[in-house]
Amino acid sequence: MKRGTDLLLRSLGFLLERPLLFRALKPYLGWLRRKNPAPNLAQFSYRTTLENIATLYGREKPVVWASLFFPAEFIYALDGAPFYPEIAAGLLAALGWGNIALARAEAHWFSPDLCSYHRLSVGASILRFFPRPSMLLATSSICRGTVPFFETLSEKLQVPLYLVDVPGEYSRDTVRYVTAQLATIAQTIRSNAKSTWDFERPFGYTQKTIAILQEIENLRKKEEVMLLPPTKNLDYLPYYYQFMGSETALVFFEKLREHLRHTPPQTLPHRLLWLHLKPFYSGVLSTLLGEFGLGVAFEEFAAVYSGELDPRRPFLSLAEKIVATSYEFADPTARLRRIVRWLSEYHAEGVIQFNQWGCRQSQGMNAVLQRSLRREGIPVLFLDGDHLDRRHHAEEQWRTRLQAFTEMLKP
Repeated sequence: MKRGTDLLLRSLGFLLERPLLFRALKPYLGWLRRKNPAPNLAQFSYRTTLENIATLYGREKPVVWASLFFPAEFIYALDGAPFYPEIAAGLLAALGWGNIALARAEAHWFSPDLCSYHRLSVGASILRFFPRPSMLLATSSICRGTVPFFETLSEKLQVPLYLVDVPGEYSRDTVRYVTAQLATIAQTIRSNAKSTWDFERPFGYTQKTIAILQEIENLRKKEEVMLLPPTKNLDYLPYYYQFMGSETALVFFEKLREHLRHTPPQTLPHRLLWLHLKPFYSGVLSTLLGEFGLGVAFEEFAAVYSGELDPRRPFLSLAEKIVATSYEFADPTARLRRIVRWLSEYHAEGVIQFNQWGCRQSQGMNAVLQRSLRREGIPVLFLDGDHLDRRHHAEEQWRTRLQAFTEMLKP
């Protein structure tokens, strides 16, 4: 049985490395565009997924892997195809292939104690499930496991890694420090690949997208508006990160705005803030939230940097984005300040954080968050589990804790 499985996985990895197979998707994609020239939100998302697969696996452009908080605008300015392994790991888990990749990583001595986003991505790379990159780009922002993770990928894939060291504080000096690193990386890439850079186009798309997102946020602040089922917006992470700086994100969020504008009022009895991410391999948690009337008014990972991106000073602009984002997620005081503001703006009555197994950054801040928020009379619930690894699935425990949490909320 194991030999048959290994043969199947090797065959799949071989096929995923054949660009011509994915270029053959073009006629079908053309037919989809003609069939649905004005697709709805779900149709557009489906088409975007196929187009992204065709671009990445068809090698139409240089494939550039990046860590979650490395700005995609940098890659689009290079005319590259961004690929975020941590986001792809969530998709692989949702498709039911996550534990296969996790098992392969553990068979190569990657500890089960490591973050499953990193383990799954390493396993998927070994299995050749992910498109082969031309280079890797990463920041040390927020998650300190990112640096060794990308160093491991660079070693295994034999491709260059360009790493940005991001200090923990926000100041003019730290922004200048990161600016210099980005400029050096760009110069190195330009000299090695003879690349040209165009920041005006991706920066323009991002500024337009942010304006749409601000309208979406204003709509979601209304008490009669809610994205359902709960945590649904976390399925849209690629548009907040991988596609930011492209026409794809702009069009998607335009469609999401129209969806919210024209959908009849829908809500659940309780409005909550959601911190960190969620299990992507199953919809059980979302179903439980709905069962107990616990809706999500806003998600921490939907908070995007809204500062100006100036194509005349591209590296300074992106450095501001990297440092500000890292500071607001990783500094306890800054993070708490945002949470308290969101609670007021979104009329939320409590906070839920899903603790990712192996994520030291989020769990290490739990005591501070809990103590500070409860001092303000704000109910807080920390759920334990894993976003990708089914072995940490705890449905009955979630049910019990959600029921107890619901009893703490206002009737």
